[in-house]
Amino acid sequence: MPFAALGDDILLNILALGDIHTVLTVSAIDKRLHELTQAKQLWLSLIQDRAFRHALDLPSPNTDELQSLSTRKLVDLVKRAVTRPAQAWPGAPPSRQTPTYTITFDTGLRHLRDFHLLPGAQYIISGTSAGEDLCMFDVWNGRHVWSFAKRNHRAYWAVDLVPGGGIARVVVALLTDFVGNGCSIYVEEVDLTTSASREVFDLGFTTKLSSILAIVGDFFLYSLTSPVRFDAVVLVNWRASTYVALNYGRETSSGLALIPGYIIATHSDSASPRQRLLTVASFDAFAPHWKPLEAGIDFSDQLFPNTIPVITHARQEYHGLPLGDSEYVYVRLGITPNAVYQGSYSIVTLLGKIPRPPTLAALAGTLFLGRPPADPFRTVELTYSWRPPPAPGQACSLRFVSDQIGSYAPGATRIQPRAAAAKEKGSFTVSYYQ
Repeated sequence: MPFAALGDDILLNILALGDIHTVLTVSAIDKRLHELTQAKQLWLSLIQDRAFRHALDLPSPNTDELQSLSTRKLVDLVKRAVTRPAQAWPGAPPSRQTPTYTITFDTGLRHLRDFHLLPGAQYIISGTSAGEDLCMFDVWNGRHVWSFAKRNHRAYWAVDLVPGGGIARVVVALLTDFVGNGCSIYVEEVDLTTSASREVFDLGFTTKLSSILAIVGDFFLYSLTSPVRFDAVVLVNWRASTYVALNYGRETSSGLALIPGYIIATHSDSASPRQRLLTVASFDAFAPHWKPLEAGIDFSDQLFPNTIPVITHARQEYHGLPLGDSEYVYVRLGITPNAVYQGSYSIVTLLGKIPRPPTLAALAGTLFLGRPPADPFRTVELTYSWRPPPAPGQACSLRFVSDQIGSYAPGATRIQPRAAAAKEKGSFTVSYYQ
């Protein structure tokens, strides 16, 4: 039976399971489907969808308030939420704008030091300092969800909020071998509703570790510290207890990220002129290279940029000028889910410093006056859109979107966050900017 031949109620139920991109695509087919996609109940479903709100760091929906809005106002609300600039870099400072909505709650703890607001702005983790336990709180209701006893060990961690909202997985590395500077690594699975947790993975030995970079699904990624392999990272399939060692180069500790099924990296090309690349590799493509963890980590057959099974890539340039020459000093990689097209992501790379040809005036000043050439710290920000394969057997898409240049300090961001957290004694306040 053709899609358009289905009844209105069935079509609305199907569309409610999709994303905004699907609804807009269907609305352009014909007049009947266009009118159907203007149903208030459909837009109520879309704006309250957990994945949509998670991608935009929106607070818990006020159902009564949304029910009182017309379809047009609901559509306008979705437009405003989607077009608001996203936060490119985690940990950005609070916005100077007046927040649309704030939540303050008492944690019950006497002191709060380090903390981190997780993607989606519903959960916050505190206690990253050595003397504190890791604690996770639900911002929306102030509930203490989970804690991890660090026993005064230094800890590195990352969190994966499993799609659907009911489960979180936390990978924690504890510095337990103070003499050998070795870390024990665990993965805990947390039920966000009942607060029940269980250990699902123990590395079983200590490893020298610089940081935990990410955890997504069955995989987590960590970087190593000198003098082991400062330029290598380890991708672990914790469910299968296997790993693969990757070497993208020394400067990539902040240039790697995981999304479901893929590892995204910005790194130098292995061949001259060593231009900067943005690459995507599929976990499935690593199948011939997985090794068992029980024998320890072996770097003798680590994969390099020319042997990593990349499925798509982009050469990073600014107006035709290749990036990543010998003056390269800094990289940031930020990835945010696309609220309109489920499964797709916006990728932003911040690269500096870019080569800048001197002006004639600068050359004259250097030649005749002995004036040093002005060369402030400069960065170029490149934005890409990544979409998963539309069907099995088809290729994913990596598309260049925009570029812009600036002169500002490393770590700074011109993009205000959608949500930001602040602490005061034993309380947190989370502000949402819609």
